[in-house]
Amino acid sequence: MPKHRRPVPTRRPGPRFVWRLAHTAAAVVLLVRAGSADAAPYWPGAAEADPPTGESASVPAPPTLTAGNGIEWRLAPIQTSGSVSLDTRWQRLEDGTRTSLGLVFNDIDFATHVWQPWFIQLRAGLGTLVARDTTRGPDAPTTSNNSSALTGRFSATVFPVSRFPFELRAEVSDSRTRGDTLATDYRSERLSLSQSWRPETGSGSVTGNLEQSRLRASDGAEDTVTSLRASALRDFADHSFELSGQLTRNDRTDSDDTSRLAMLAARHSFHPASALHVDTLATWNDLQLRSGTGVTRFESASDIRQLSSFATWRPREGEPLYSLTSPMYLTGSVRLVDAVTDSGAAQQHVRTMNASLGATQDLTREWRLAAALSATQADTDGAAALNSATGNAAVTYTPEGLTVGEWRYSPSLGASLGLTRSSDAGDRRTFGAQAAHGLSRSISLRETDSVSFNLTQGVNALHDSQAQLLTRSLIHSLGVFWQVSGDTASQSYAGLSASDSRTWAQEHGSFQLVNLQLSRRTQLSRHASWSGNLTLQSTRSDSAQIDVLSGIPRQASAGWQRFYSGSLSYEHQRAFDVPRLRYTALLALNSQQLERRAAGDVDAPRERITESVENRLDYTIGRLEARLSARLVRFDGRSVASLFAHVQRRY
Repeated sequence: MPKHRRPVPTRRPGPRFVWRLAHTAAAVVLLVRAGSADAAPYWPGAAEADPPTGESASVPAPPTLTAGNGIEWRLAPIQTSGSVSLDTRWQRLEDGTRTSLGLVFNDIDFATHVWQPWFIQLRAGLGTLVARDTTRGPDAPTTSNNSSALTGRFSATVFPVSRFPFELRAEVSDSRTRGDTLATDYRSERLSLSQSWRPETGSGSVTGNLEQSRLRASDGAEDTVTSLRASALRDFADHSFELSGQLTRNDRTDSDDTSRLAMLAARHSFHPASALHVDTLATWNDLQLRSGTGVTRFESASDIRQLSSFATWRPREGEPLYSLTSPMYLTGSVRLVDAVTDSGAAQQHVRTMNASLGATQDLTREWRLAAALSATQADTDGAAALNSATGNAAVTYTPEGLTVGEWRYSPSLGASLGLTRSSDAGDRRTFGAQAAHGLSRSISLRETDSVSFNLTQGVNALHDSQAQLLTRSLIHSLGVFWQVSGDTASQSYAGLSASDSRTWAQEHGSFQLVNLQLSRRTQLSRHASWSGNLTLQSTRSDSAQIDVLSGIPRQASAGWQRFYSGSLSYEHQRAFDVPRLRYTALLALNSQQLERRAAGDVDAPRERITESVENRLDYTIGRLEARLSARLVRFDGRSVASLFAHVQRRY
């Protein structure tokens, strides 16, 4: 059962007539004509003087305090603007509970700068709200609560258009002022610090950002995300350096869940004018998770450090191994990994080292030869180190495609040979053969429409000398794609792909995947348009394994796993032929919702929505704005229907 909605406890507004007086005052302010008030312009250059008014046009300037370089430490005239709004919201939960909320909100914004707009910019805002919340339960008496709260924001930007801008932002907001809260009202506290720097010459930059987001629900639960990010880039001739780091933490008081993610990465790229390219990457990732309480408490931690370097070289004219008719491509890599995992019940420490060297040479336009050598060492705590060396060679034949009627036919053949020597399993030889062919065709239906078909089939066979086992596999795939291009009023795309793979060996199994993608955007008229996209995907994996105790095949199948996501929107800029009346319909679906706040996303909402349907009317005339919205949402296995009315007057 959803939790009882309670307003954010701040201060009581007093007698009941104060509530009625606030509504009346808001209605009056909405109808009062207000003067223009814009924010101060923020751009280098001297501000224009105010025009003279009457006989008092000449007013002596106040004394100013100056510092070095002629800096005048005084504020520019403060520009103000604001708005007052009246909101009403009704909600119905799936258990029959009904809630209603009436809200009056007044917000004022201030903008100024110190000395010049390019020196220091200042912005601030203050909001006051008065709310009345009523809850009607199916088997509970009706309860009403009055509450009031303050919101505010402040930002300061130092040298905003320089090479080293600094910005400070702080904000306290209330979800009731937005009208999109689903089950529980909450207050949001946000703090952000950012600093950037770039040199006068050359390519490079340094940035740092610290953010904290705290969502404080009306039931007292808190969800806090703290994120620290930094990065540095620098290029020197043929070298490029990049250093980045991130530390995020998420804490929740209602469930005692905690997650911490730390990441540090350093990258060096060597890219001279020749065809040699070397990329080296060093990373460190530390993840700690804690969830649940009591006997269901779960804790896990992982610490992974790795160093990898990858090099490619294609000899050019005048360099060794160059051949005009048979070009060669060389690759090499080195990778070191040190990983520690702790699930609470057991801890495992693994260290691996791997080095490889490969070469690919085009013998002709159809024949290609490839060979590679690799060596690996794996060391696990409590077990002997494992050493292995592998060498393999492969040859492929890919002739130029043939035209069969309106179809394009593309065959390919391949063979491979591999030899592996390991300290625990001895010698192992593998022999493989592959064959594949495909058909493709593109059909132009009209000048702007086209349909394409792709059909491929592949067969593979691999013999393992160690297990004396022949593994065979058969793969089929089909794709149909339709798209419309060249029409500015409408763009469409549809794609359907399916694949099936089957394997026969001592163990046999199959895997199927079906994927459907649809997207369309259409301009119905001058004022109306709609757009949508949909992705449907379904997979199934079946396998049969031999039970080592009974020798009887044991079938294992997870069945079809389905996933969908999509959105559909319709917008009319002149609904019911009324100027400035906009109608919007929104539909959003997503069967999988990631825990973004636990992953360190400070912008992620508190509630994870899987299905949402909304119809909205917006009307603007001058400084008066109005909105009427009806919404049906499903999140965390619960559904909420809401109706929201909003009227706002800017001044």
